[in-house]
Amino acid sequence: MKTLIKPALFFILFACSFQGSWAQDLASSYKPKNKTEKLMIAKIRALPEVRDFFKYVEKDKPDFIINPPNPTFNNCYAMQVGIDFGDIFRTHFWLLIDPKTFQVYYEDFDDSGMETITLKEWRYWRNRPEFNKPHKWVKAKLVLVKPPKKTFR
Repeated sequence: MKTLIKPALFFILFACSFQGSWAQDLASSYKPKNKTEKLMIAKIRALPEVRDFFKYVEKDKPDFIINPPNPTFNNCYAMQVGIDFGDIFRTHFWLLIDPKTFQVYYEDFDDSGMETITLKEWRYWRNRPEFNKPHKWVKAKLVLVKPPKKTFR
């Protein structure tokens, strides 16, 4: 039993320290630290897709989560747009914004993992039926993939 306590304690301490460095803040309660952050938040709020989503779900506390720059996302801020249910946040879509260029990207969770596409590409593809089918991105083009065959045991 003692041998399990030390690894568990180490994991808890590691998880707590890791969580603190990758903090998430709801935009409604977030205080921008500088002019760049104010401009990024204003740019995300001004996107027609975000405005439409907020209008559509206004009674459900729409908000977005701001994740600080991260090497995983090319040092962009990651913004999760969704609904705040108090104890859980339901993400509707992920956006990335480059703090240097203010370029906005969409994070598509496709069949090969996550793929970052430009806002222009997302706007082109999102209303097409292929976008909601299993797909991947090849040279900035959406390619349908066959879902794996189900095997029953």
